[in-house]
Amino acid sequence: MIGRTLNLKLLRDLKSMTMQGLTVGLVIAAGISYFSASWAAYFSLMDAQSNFYSKQNLCEGFVYLNRAPSYLESKIAALPGISDFETRISKEIVLDFPGEVYPSAAQLISLPEHTNTLYLKKGFLPKQNQDIIISENFANANQLEPGSVLSSIIGGKRVYLHVTGVGLSPEFVYVFRPGNPMPDDKHYGIIWMKREAMEANFNFEGAFNQVIFHFATEGEDRFRTMRDLDALLDEFGGLGTKERKLLPSDSFLSDEFRQLRTTAVFLPGIFLAIAAFLLHIISNRLISKEREQIATLRALGYTSKDIIFHYLKLISFITAISSILGVIVGFFLGNAMTGLYGRFYKFPQLIPIFPPLLALFSVSFGILIGGLGTIISLRSIIQLDPAQAMRPAPPGTYTISFWEAWITNLRTIQRMVLRNLFKRPTRTILTILGLSTSIMIMIIGNFIQDTVGTLLDLQFNTIQRETLTLVFRIPVEDSVLLSLKEKKGVFLAEGQRSVPIKITKHRKTKDTILTGISDDSHLRRILNHDLHPIDIPVYGIMMNTDLANKMGIQKGETIVIETLDGEKRKIPVTVSAFANEILGQGVFINRNNLNRMLDEGSLINLALLKTDPLEDKNLIEEFKDNPLVIGLFSKSAILLAFKEMMQRSLQSTSIVILIFTIIISIGVIYNTAMITLSERIYELGSLRILGFSLKEVFEIIAWELTWQILVAIPIGCFFGYKVANLILNSNETEGFKVPAVIFPSTYYYSILLALTTAGISFVIVYRKLKTMDLLSVLKVRE
Repeated sequence: MIGRTLNLKLLRDLKSMTMQGLTVGLVIAAGISYFSASWAAYFSLMDAQSNFYSKQNLCEGFVYLNRAPSYLESKIAALPGISDFETRISKEIVLDFPGEVYPSAAQLISLPEHTNTLYLKKGFLPKQNQDIIISENFANANQLEPGSVLSSIIGGKRVYLHVTGVGLSPEFVYVFRPGNPMPDDKHYGIIWMKREAMEANFNFEGAFNQVIFHFATEGEDRFRTMRDLDALLDEFGGLGTKERKLLPSDSFLSDEFRQLRTTAVFLPGIFLAIAAFLLHIISNRLISKEREQIATLRALGYTSKDIIFHYLKLISFITAISSILGVIVGFFLGNAMTGLYGRFYKFPQLIPIFPPLLALFSVSFGILIGGLGTIISLRSIIQLDPAQAMRPAPPGTYTISFWEAWITNLRTIQRMVLRNLFKRPTRTILTILGLSTSIMIMIIGNFIQDTVGTLLDLQFNTIQRETLTLVFRIPVEDSVLLSLKEKKGVFLAEGQRSVPIKITKHRKTKDTILTGISDDSHLRRILNHDLHPIDIPVYGIMMNTDLANKMGIQKGETIVIETLDGEKRKIPVTVSAFANEILGQGVFINRNNLNRMLDEGSLINLALLKTDPLEDKNLIEEFKDNPLVIGLFSKSAILLAFKEMMQRSLQSTSIVILIFTIIISIGVIYNTAMITLSERIYELGSLRILGFSLKEVFEIIAWELTWQILVAIPIGCFFGYKVANLILNSNETEGFKVPAVIFPSTYYYSILLALTTAGISFVIVYRKLKTMDLLSVLKVRE
């Protein structure tokens, strides 16, 4: 009988709060769906990566070098810490596609035997010397199939390569060109060729320039093995043995998976925290309104346990239905997210996974969110004596506020509004904070596009101002710049000298690039922490701030750098200044000083050109046929590829996040309006009886909400900016640092949505006041 009575009350309560339950439920569903979808995508990617690495035997270590004789293979095999290894040849080549303005390039690698093996998607392995396998993304971007022919420039000669197959490698799940962290599948890919063909094309008979291997040891013994291998290959230009985690693709995937894991907790956590806050307010004010009913139930013999269980069932019903809906949406959203990642990260089998435990945890977590808020709300009522609780709550203590002594000409309605806001300051503050989250969540959902737009402008218009970049096969005299300047369409030409280096301090090491820049450079600028251009120091080097912090290097400190290109040498240098980079973690120096340090003439290996866009096509065609030019970068081509990638990735995710943020914004503002109306309904009904018109009564509640919304707007904007920075800082990766940038339009749209939702809520409130039955309302307090 007890259960039946409380169940009937449960149904009545659910009916009376249908709209509030619906809007809060949608907030919970949005949080749970994003939470479960993100984790489902994470588990799917991790499973695909683990299987791919295992089946194709991805190496655990690698080392690149200039050129080493094959007889060293027996010495490598004798090292006790290496269980299995393979030598290979790798070279970058230029490709020439007929009718394509922008040049293409590829990393040409000798076919693997038993390490980093290929997964063949189409075709068959090469049989002839000019047969090749190409990476899948490159094939798709250029519409290449087995049987296609590629025109390449190898060793200054045109060589035609025949595509026999399309494949995937665990070493190149994510492909980007060295020196350009933005992927460009159309203009850069991976190509595999028979070892003997590589030897013939590059004059590498009986030689190799890369070693990939597996460790036979763990822990400290691995570092000993790496040191032994470095000692063996050092005289042959070894660039330092590294573990798998430093492979460019694996390093990028690790950062990406960490970001996904962080996002899977952070954003849904914000959604669910807002939902928990709303549920606490709803349950608290519902329980306060039913104070006398709870006391009556206790007087009739219902235990505190029965009452707590009743309200837990009420809130749990809302949260359970919402969580189940969120899991269902999360299942389909997780599949879509996994498919989206599959466009960029190439695994042979990327199968969406949605573990049953994830669904169970998501539903349980959603129910827990509501349960905690309900128990906290019930605690104060349950502790009251039933006889005391059956009486209405004692009226608050009213005093003349400080502002009433200053402002004496207020209308009665305005005075009532301000008195109610200041009467319960804690509740007013909590309401304002709740409303501010609707602004904050809209900003969080849209700021990423503003940040990316600013990043592109800063990187390619302020820092890198050139339009074309030439990479020379070997360092050349800077007099070549004079001939470049004379070419039609070239406005400005500047040279740079870059060399790979290793920085060591105590047990910390870092491989990076030392770039020599002319002191009068106009095309390449370095920025300080305020993002203002600064000059290259006359003496010493300028180091990336984050790199210096990680290495524990102070300004004015003298460190030793080791050059890794050509003749290795250790050079002491002074850190004279710090630089702030968005992309990369480089080190900079005056070019003349670098030339002197290397005991060479005035050499450069990069040329930066400012050109006439109308002449770019002719210039690119000319440079492609220059045997000295091994690489050519076009800013417009990089930007176009990046924008296409961002459009593919952000368009779908932005829509999903926008929908979620709109749901949450509406849920917060609508529920605030309904809660305010429900707790003031007795007072408003009394005012109507006393002669206040419908317009005057509506004006009271409308002004209360308006003042709270107006105060919440700047707070929400402030929180939005801070949380956006927190998200970016938590997702910051090595070599990629982006400050949050929020355009005024994003603030405007967020505020506009909040005001629009408030306007709709005002219409609903007005209609409820208009249809209010004054007699039934006043009977509530009898």
